[in-house]
Amino acid sequence: MIQKRLKKLLTLKKADSKKVAGAPQPGVIRVLTYNIHHGRGIDGRYDLSRIARAIAAETPHIVALQEIERFRQRSRREDQPRVLAALLKMHYCFASVRDHRHSDQHEGAAYGNAILSKFPIRSTSHFDLTVAGAREPRGCLHALIETPWGPLHVFCVHLGLRYGERAQQMAMLTSEKILKNPRLTPAPAILLGDFNNWWPVRTAKRIQEHFRDACHVTGKKRLRTFGQPVTVLALDYIYATHDIEIVSCYVANSSLARRASDHRPLVSDLKLTSYLAARKRT
Repeated sequence: MIQKRLKKLLTLKKADSKKVAGAPQPGVIRVLTYNIHHGRGIDGRYDLSRIARAIAAETPHIVALQEIERFRQRSRREDQPRVLAALLKMHYCFASVRDHRHSDQHEGAAYGNAILSKFPIRSTSHFDLTVAGAREPRGCLHALIETPWGPLHVFCVHLGLRYGERAQQMAMLTSEKILKNPRLTPAPAILLGDFNNWWPVRTAKRIQEHFRDACHVTGKKRLRTFGQPVTVLALDYIYATHDIEIVSCYVANSSLARRASDHRPLVSDLKLTSYLAARKRT
């Protein structure tokens, strides 16, 4: 099954390939964040291979995924993180945010976040961002990734829909438990995911004390990633610490990306400048 999908993945339509960005430059890490809507596209069709092709078209090194599932009935009982990692030839980690063992009658049924990486994943951890009275649980998945230019901390998040909920979650993110945790921050870090921040909360400014918004750094006011047939809301973001050079940031606009999910992938090219500078000195 996966082998057949892999052949399909490698055979991108010419119409799609003309619309995607070129491969990242040497020394540049390309990161991508994508809410995959459990593999169901705007046409109502479930197609995980289409998600994989949309990702592959952008040639990323690191991918943060939200609304990804394991063994759920509505997604054909597929272990989506494992399948996507196999199709894309990447390492992966997954963190469950909602347990669906009883509702889907499968011991491993779950819904959550995942990180895929072309580079080895050294360690992982998960942080509960659920707040009292929230409509559903939320979380932040952390992975320490060993890149050719040194270690990189990756935080994949999916925040709540309500203003007050997001305000509390932003505060939790910027606490000493997560982003300011000394155990997790001796290396460059990126924070990316679906922030659902269509109406920005004041606590979002706390993130910008230590991180830079890839969209703003590259001269764009906002990059809209949600809404069909026209994208109207900027819900997905990529942040990087100050020791990372932000080269570019854009929304994937291939026909695949426009159909595969109700969100579009947000992509950024990054350089780990502190490590590159240290190597030059030696």
